[in-house]
Amino acid sequence: MPKAISIAAQPLDKAIAALARQTGAQIVYSTAVVEAKTAPAVRGTLTVREALQQLLAGSGLVLRAQDDQTFTVVRAEQQGALPTVTVAAGAEQPTATGPVRGYAARLSASATKMDTPLLETPQSITVVGAEQIADQKAQSVAEALAYAPGVMADPGYSNSYDVLYSRGFRLQDGNGGVYRDGLKLGGSGWATGQQEPYGLERIELLKGAASVLYGAAAPGGVLNVVTKQPQQDHVNEVIAEGGSYQHRALAADLGRKLSDDWAVRLVVLTRNADTVVDHIPNNTRYVAPSLRWTPSADTSLTLQAHHVERRTAYIWGVPAEGSLLPSPHGKLPRERFVGEPGFDHQDTTQSSFGWLLTHKLAEGLSLHHGLRWIDSENHIGFTNLRGPDPADPRVYQRRAFDELETTRGVSADTRVQAEFDTAGVRHKAVAGLDLSNHRIGSKWQVASLGPLNLFNPVYGATPGSFSLAFDDREHQRRAGFYVQDQIKFGALTALAGLRRDEVNSTLNGESEKTGATTGRIGLVWEVAPGLAPFASWSQSFEPVSGTDNEGQRYKPTRGEQAELGIRWLRGEFMASAALFDLTQTNVLKNRPGLDKSVQTGEVRSRGLELEAKGPIARNVHLIASYAYTNAKTTRSENASEIGQPVSYQPRHQAALWARFDHVLMQGLQVGVGARYLGSTSDRDGTGAGVPAFTTLDLLIGYTTGPWTMRLNINNLTDKTTLLCTGGWCTYGDGRRATASVAYRW
Repeated sequence: MPKAISIAAQPLDKAIAALARQTGAQIVYSTAVVEAKTAPAVRGTLTVREALQQLLAGSGLVLRAQDDQTFTVVRAEQQGALPTVTVAAGAEQPTATGPVRGYAARLSASATKMDTPLLETPQSITVVGAEQIADQKAQSVAEALAYAPGVMADPGYSNSYDVLYSRGFRLQDGNGGVYRDGLKLGGSGWATGQQEPYGLERIELLKGAASVLYGAAAPGGVLNVVTKQPQQDHVNEVIAEGGSYQHRALAADLGRKLSDDWAVRLVVLTRNADTVVDHIPNNTRYVAPSLRWTPSADTSLTLQAHHVERRTAYIWGVPAEGSLLPSPHGKLPRERFVGEPGFDHQDTTQSSFGWLLTHKLAEGLSLHHGLRWIDSENHIGFTNLRGPDPADPRVYQRRAFDELETTRGVSADTRVQAEFDTAGVRHKAVAGLDLSNHRIGSKWQVASLGPLNLFNPVYGATPGSFSLAFDDREHQRRAGFYVQDQIKFGALTALAGLRRDEVNSTLNGESEKTGATTGRIGLVWEVAPGLAPFASWSQSFEPVSGTDNEGQRYKPTRGEQAELGIRWLRGEFMASAALFDLTQTNVLKNRPGLDKSVQTGEVRSRGLELEAKGPIARNVHLIASYAYTNAKTTRSENASEIGQPVSYQPRHQAALWARFDHVLMQGLQVGVGARYLGSTSDRDGTGAGVPAFTTLDLLIGYTTGPWTMRLNINNLTDKTTLLCTGGWCTYGDGRRATASVAYRW
């Protein structure tokens, strides 16, 4: 059966080993026969025989087939038996944190904290691997998820933070929505900035209520980014890029096996670029070393660190009048900058160090421990538009804000996993303790700033004297104990979990304590090989700071999701469909006559999500998705809010991407994509409708030997796109072309 194969140009013995790992084939050869020979790059949907023939082309070697999965490599003129010194290449089993082969992942640990086949997971999860990130030239986590169903990026933070909407609910580090290698990131939504996608092996979005494994989190789900770690027989690469918006970048992913016990990897990137908005850069410096020690088959310890420096600026947006709505003064262009070139900036510096440990305690019993220390600082200067001048509506009043956000602390997760049988029923149980301790700072200063004619801007104003708005210091301590059992009997797999969380927060000397118990149950039934319906129910909670008018502490918001879905796996192609009903209660709302909010609000999201990934024909790889999301306020003190949709979330989203390998000639690759975003509205602003739009993406690539040349064009037709809320609108990127040259060995 043809399989998705991706092998870089390299020494022939390593190329054969890579082919065996990717396909599970047994390939036997003499070391003397392959010595000093190199193999070309091989990519595409191929049988083992076809791929091996391409690897051997021009080498003077031929293959002998025993069956579809067993081969011998010999010299073309060789007769008789092989020499006694031979090497057999066996298959390396994929893991839930390792590379995704092709577009469709088979395993994930984000949904269960164990290596679990997606076919046995009773909750929706989207996995984006490094190959898809590279094919679509994603420069942020949000861009990497652009083809995922039901996911939206907050446009105002597109260069600044990883702020997403999943099933209508906001996810960010500050509300527990972002994890790195299964560990809480930094506890602050504003200090940690963005994760660099080039440093990631996979991006996983677990959808819906997920507090049973991750503690306090918004009901929309949890985003877990998995970093690149040392691999056996690592393929090295160096990439140079240039393109639109003065884009210039150099990147390298280097690794090697130092010995049978040690392996190392280093990922580095430097990028300088402008953005669609004038005077806003997108500059990044990233370095991430890691070292893996495997003293035995029972123990693995990975030490990892990363350091990133980013310079950009917050995009405030422009008024709806002149962008979404007509204005007698003209049209505001998408490159319009409303701040001051000498003032607006965002400088993020982040460092982390930690480890991941796995140790087999006994047969069927293992220990898994992860820890990360993080130190992140974000210094921001941004301009706030206050409103038009009554005497001249082209001119907007402004204020300048100087903001310093910091987070320092440690996150750790320790769990014991047991696998055992009882009365013919297979159990995979896990019990764990999840701890985090972070000190978070947030200091804001405000100053006057001269007005700006948005339709004919003249820059050069300087902020007045800054005065302190607030200087908050928070010490945040979280502890969660969880248990989970995955029970398999025949074609049925049941999942049940329970967690207790305690959150202690001291803000400017005043302490708050919040506790919550959450659970999850799920069932998967593999009715036929590769076809598995599933059903699940799960909960979430999110702490709410402050007190009501009677001095009572606010309760945490609560999330509850019921989901019914089905997955279909055939070879390396996976498709899924899911219906969900997700509700958040205890939402703060303003009640007339009271100084403080009351917790009577409710938001409900119902919908359908479809997703398909993988090869559909030889050398044709597909990504397709559709989402119908009806997310709206269902209870509020303000009757006009009831029935109103949440910000930014369209009813309909769809995306389609197809990559064609070896088009017209060997090594030529073409990818085409389309993304549709349905209409929304300017919520809490003008109320005007925001039109739907479709953007197109293109990939053209060519591989010859160790060299790969690519041209990626995002928003091929230069479509003007717009998203609005609160009377303010943000333009999307225009056409962005990026040319790259990669050398792999």
